[in-house]
Amino acid sequence: MSNDRNRYDIVIAGSGFAGSLTALILRELGFKICLLEKSRHPRFAIGESSTPIADMILRDLSAKYHLPWLYPFSRYGSWQQSHPEIICGIKRGFSFFKHHPG
Repeated sequence: MSNDRNRYDIVIAGSGFAGSLTALILRELGFKICLLEKSRHPRFAIGESSTPIADMILRDLSAKYHLPWLYPFSRYGSWQQSHPEIICGIKRGFSFFKHHPG
């Protein structure tokens, strides 16, 4: 006799933004997901910011996979109205530097 309680269709390693979002989408599609994380939350994460393209992708994912709660996170300010408990600030800009050997 098998125990179906511990059977998963997909196992995702890492519960950061990408892993969690992937797990939510796959769950919406009907898969049984196991999301593994070696750390604890909340945690400090470098790069937790967005760009206009990333915001557009979040809007598309929200609509395509029936995740209406995700939509407010696709635009700075709208998530603050929907989730005032989340503390965050606006990113002022990105900088990229080209490095040369020596």
